[in-house]
Amino acid sequence: MNIQQLEYIVALDEHRNHVKAAQQCHVTQPTLSMMVKKLEEELDVMIFDRSTLPLKPTPAGETVINKARNILKEIKSLRDSVKIEKDTIEGEFRLGVIPTLAPYLLPRFLNEFLQKHPGTSFTVTELQTQEIVSQLKSNKLDLGILVSPLDDKEIREIPIFYEPILLYTSEKMKYYKQDRVSLKSLTYDNLLLLEEGHCFRGQVENLCTSMGRKVVHQLNYQSGSLETLKAMVDNDYGYTLIPELAVGTKNKNVRHFTSPEPVREVSLAVHHNFIKERLLQKLRDAILKAIPAHFKKNEKVVRVRWN
Repeated sequence: MNIQQLEYIVALDEHRNHVKAAQQCHVTQPTLSMMVKKLEEELDVMIFDRSTLPLKPTPAGETVINKARNILKEIKSLRDSVKIEKDTIEGEFRLGVIPTLAPYLLPRFLNEFLQKHPGTSFTVTELQTQEIVSQLKSNKLDLGILVSPLDDKEIREIPIFYEPILLYTSEKMKYYKQDRVSLKSLTYDNLLLLEEGHCFRGQVENLCTSMGRKVVHQLNYQSGSLETLKAMVDNDYGYTLIPELAVGTKNKNVRHFTSPEPVREVSLAVHHNFIKERLLQKLRDAILKAIPAHFKKNEKVVRVRWN
């Protein structure tokens, strides 16, 4: 039994004619007749008396048809409610954002977004990528803003922009005197990294695969904060890699890489069961409006994986 069969017997009851019922249901008359017959066989009841013209329901058939009408009415109500749910953005939502994005991206768009949509509210938590994914799956979060790809079949990714990865160097490093820096020239000497667990650390390590063996220096510093790494560089120690939103491009310590420039893909992430399509679109539009124009291009760049 399926919805189409229920629609066929209701149409046949309305028209009492196979041809007209088939036309209403946009199928051929033989198809409609065959599907009605299969339903009768499955239910082991004769729904229509075909010995009369026009045909009419049997007493048992009238009961089946009335129940079919009620079922189709409930199905329509369900579809209508889902459509409304998909089209509305009002509600309370739990949003997880990775720490290397939250302080630099959220102030650019979130306040204006909430002012435009007073029926929408967010509880925002800074979490590392794996924790965001875990909480999306366990329904502790509704949405995430993170770096993709995740390569997780349960999670849907909606790419938003491509943020350049820059070099942030002290004046004592050789990179300071270069207009643009080649990735191949990087070494682990005096490189400052985020601590384990941050996806941006994974991206830096993936970029630096050609740098050779890590060596121990007088100071091997790992931090949970990009701001701490920047402060170390500002005080003349070493260099680090940093996403553009965290620093801008006019800082004297910033250098771009030679083409193709490395970028990180920033995406909205939701569980595949999430249906608020309009909310996703509105959020994506608000973020795109708030970022530099060159973030929207993915030409002549290299998307760096974090995992």
